[in-house]
Amino acid sequence: MERAKTLRKAQTDAERKLWSRLRANQLGAKFRRQYPLDGYIADFVSVEHRLIVELDGSQHFDQHAYDVKRNQALEALGFRVLRFWNNDALEKTGDVLNAIVAALTDAPPPHPNPLPRLRRGRGSQAVPDSSARRASDESPLRPTASSLGGEGWERGRSAQIASLPANGSRSSEVRDSWSALHLRARLYTLIRAFFAERHVLEVETPMLSEAGNTEPNIESFSTMFSGHADAGARERWLRTSPEFPLKRLLAAGVGDCYELGRVFRNGEAGQRHNPEFTMLEWYRVGIDHRRLMTEASDLVHAALALVGRSAHVVERTYREWFTAELGIDPFCASIEALQAPLAEFRIDAQSLSRDDWLDLLITHHLQPALSRDHVTLIHDFPATQCALAKIRDGDPPVAERFELYLGPYELANGYHELTDAAEQRARFERDNARRRARGQRELPVDERLLAALQDMPPCAGVALGIDRLLMCLAGSDDIREMIAFPFANA
Repeated sequence: MERAKTLRKAQTDAERKLWSRLRANQLGAKFRRQYPLDGYIADFVSVEHRLIVELDGSQHFDQHAYDVKRNQALEALGFRVLRFWNNDALEKTGDVLNAIVAALTDAPPPHPNPLPRLRRGRGSQAVPDSSARRASDESPLRPTASSLGGEGWERGRSAQIASLPANGSRSSEVRDSWSALHLRARLYTLIRAFFAERHVLEVETPMLSEAGNTEPNIESFSTMFSGHADAGARERWLRTSPEFPLKRLLAAGVGDCYELGRVFRNGEAGQRHNPEFTMLEWYRVGIDHRRLMTEASDLVHAALALVGRSAHVVERTYREWFTAELGIDPFCASIEALQAPLAEFRIDAQSLSRDDWLDLLITHHLQPALSRDHVTLIHDFPATQCALAKIRDGDPPVAERFELYLGPYELANGYHELTDAAEQRARFERDNARRRARGQRELPVDERLLAALQDMPPCAGVALGIDRLLMCLAGSDDIREMIAFPFANA
């Protein structure tokens, strides 16, 4: 152990190079460096994915027996161990990273410590790890007959549609997976009927845009247009949400509208995330976030009825949620007070902001405690988490936004929409400043949106993750079970 500590005190060139690619969630997972585990110090650890990455130098040529013993001890803790030579990390970095990404894509073993949610943008995909639930029979993510999918949902399938052989033949196991497609189709039919009854217009907007999403915690895909230069900007960004073009339609006078379509987020793939997923986003003119929150709850209740379920509604302010469950006032508690309930999780505090600690309290304590039979509505967030929402003056000021949870799943994120173009530009600029500080690329802002905001009517908007809702309806804890062809097989 002492020898291992000595070897790990100085960071090697290989460790330095690999850490530059693993840190800050660049592969879609949080890694910790020099992480203590049962008497060992592991080079790089993703606790969420139960994955250890070790780099070996020449000293390992004569300590094979020690390495075998070390691997066995770490695997006994429920971790998978990948080992690479230092030279490979330096000279074949791409191959090493590909191997790590492949391991991250595999379903991780259970673990009680989910990572903080890092995305507060519209329709974020952050889904709490199913293993983060307290040991309770109420967990909606357990593979039991009482899951939200009801008795008809097929659990324990050994094959997915993604397993189709190259020749397209279908085994009986694969045919069992049609249930997810049928459930999705029924949900789409319900959604369209729900909005037709309310005279909300379905629209389509572009998936490619000249502007990117400046939110630092969301990474966009980009592509290059190869046609004539007069056609427009060559670099285009795949949308992470239809929000900006929908607001331009609102400014043009389209009225209440919604879009049900595909969106894209880079750097996220596996059991909890898919780089392309389905988002429902809608806007209602002349109402605030509180009224839209009720409508979003109505839609979720209608979806639950598809599988013979219902849920109680619990509504709280952000402050009430924290004070009632943790005895902490999130608006004025010290950083030390926010950190104290998280001490057991041994979280790396480096570079974490106050909002990060608040999010950690949600993912580690508040979300796991939510009952599976409740729709929980949380509204009026700290002003520092305003995103694209209005800020209401008060003591303290609050962001007029809400989140909707079904059980411990965050399904929807809604705002009383900001219509001040100058303030919106300032927020975009703050986003890019944070990107600059993190060493990320600054992204072009949507000038067409900014020009349209002055004409956008007062309204509220919300985005809801369809794949997450389907997971709840089906009682599944794997997003890949809800998708015909997940990322690895697309």
